[in-house]
Amino acid sequence: MAYHMLVYVVAFLPATILLYQLVPQKFRYIVLLCANCIFFCSFSKGLIIYLIAAILVAYFFARWIEKIGEKKSDGQKAVTKAKRKVLALGIVLNLLVLVVLKYTNFFAKSFIDLTNVFGSKWKFAPIRFLVPIGISFYTLEIISYLTDVYRGTIKAEHNFAKVALYLSFFPQTMEGPIARFGATADDLYAGRGITFNNLKFGYQRIAWGLFKKMVVADRFYYMVSYIFSNYQKLDGSIMLVGAMAYTAQLYMEFSGGMDIIIGSGQIFGINLPENFRQPFASKNASEFWRRWHITLGTFFKDYIFYPVSLAKPVKNFAKKVKNVFGRNVSKFVAPTVALFCVWICNGLWHGAQWTFIFYGMYYFVIIFIETITEAPVKKLTDKLHINRESNVYKAFQSVKLFFIVIIGEMFFRAESLKAGFIMFGKIFTDFHISYFWNHRFKLHLDAYDLIVALVGVLVVVIVGFIRERKPGLRERIDRKILPVRWIVWYACILTVIFFGAYGSGYSVVELIYAGY
Repeated sequence: MAYHMLVYVVAFLPATILLYQLVPQKFRYIVLLCANCIFFCSFSKGLIIYLIAAILVAYFFARWIEKIGEKKSDGQKAVTKAKRKVLALGIVLNLLVLVVLKYTNFFAKSFIDLTNVFGSKWKFAPIRFLVPIGISFYTLEIISYLTDVYRGTIKAEHNFAKVALYLSFFPQTMEGPIARFGATADDLYAGRGITFNNLKFGYQRIAWGLFKKMVVADRFYYMVSYIFSNYQKLDGSIMLVGAMAYTAQLYMEFSGGMDIIIGSGQIFGINLPENFRQPFASKNASEFWRRWHITLGTFFKDYIFYPVSLAKPVKNFAKKVKNVFGRNVSKFVAPTVALFCVWICNGLWHGAQWTFIFYGMYYFVIIFIETITEAPVKKLTDKLHINRESNVYKAFQSVKLFFIVIIGEMFFRAESLKAGFIMFGKIFTDFHISYFWNHRFKLHLDAYDLIVALVGVLVVVIVGFIRERKPGLRERIDRKILPVRWIVWYACILTVIFFGAYGSGYSVVELIYAGY
């Protein structure tokens, strides 16, 4: 029962809406809790026990931290130290489950492969783990909740239902976004009635998400799968096309999924955080990651980057570097160490593969280079009298970023790190436009599907351009006369119905980020 499936859009969600609206306000949270259980069990069945255990840990450890903080007679230092121990224990317990289920085989195989280099004859037999849906997302939400209680930015919640709703809200289960307790818990529990505007705007956004997912992303799926599975017998032009197609598929699917999720929440009056903000309008990789998967980026910034950069060992190391190399070098130490930790965690969070770790290190290097060259580049452009605000310079930045992104996504999607480097190498050593032209319709994407997909991409690009220049596009459409509003939204709905990749000749394409 994924978000883009018919059973969700026309059965599960409407049934939940109807039941939610029929019951008294004080019991509406129970309807959401039941919906959460049904949705979760539709994927993970008995593995809901992991989610229940995680909720219990979050609830009781937050209360424990709060209780320790009330012991004023023990002295501030002793209280802080005790709270820190409980926080660490709570985080470790949750991370331990995540690491065992998702990373045991990866670490074990990597260790055995390493020993085989030195002559051992050990063999690796993978252990089959059953992993509950959404564990990567709710684990991060638990960490943020416990840390915020420890820091005193929020109070520990005494209402168990609120904590349970926060960690299990069904639209967020598969792909996030990673919400903060203080921003969403009250809305989840309030049980406000469904208004016409929320219902209208919610379903409008769901329709837009379905357009991205079913009209555009799913059409690229078979071509992308074919190219990345047959990279050894295809040339560099196909590799580049495959990387671009996968980038389009990933963005359309993930951002489309977020539209469906946020739209679903909006129907119930629950404002979930935005996860995308026109990322391809960015000037560099740093800005791109402030606009792409925003909630993951802000999580890493608040709970890894800042704590690491302010940690005593890092500060002491920066002082030693200053004594040897001077202030100009030492000022980069703390941010660089913290940035490395962020990107190694980012890579591992996406999955237990070396391609994901490489992906994290790839962006660490790119962003580090951008950081240390920012001032020299500004001096150079000023010296050459290059206008950094001109359209030509902005176009150069956009093209540069585009290639940075598609190369990164190529490694992200590659079957192995070796495959990624082979594909990357072919772009520079075996590139023939004529080869692509001769094979363009042999890549599991015929002329009709290609035209529909490209037109869909163009529509999303135009809408993104308009939103970047002047936010509030939906609200402006809503102020138009009735025929205009109907034309816009019925066009979106009918496009999904007539041009969506489903039915005869298509199979259901699983959500990419649901596996992370």
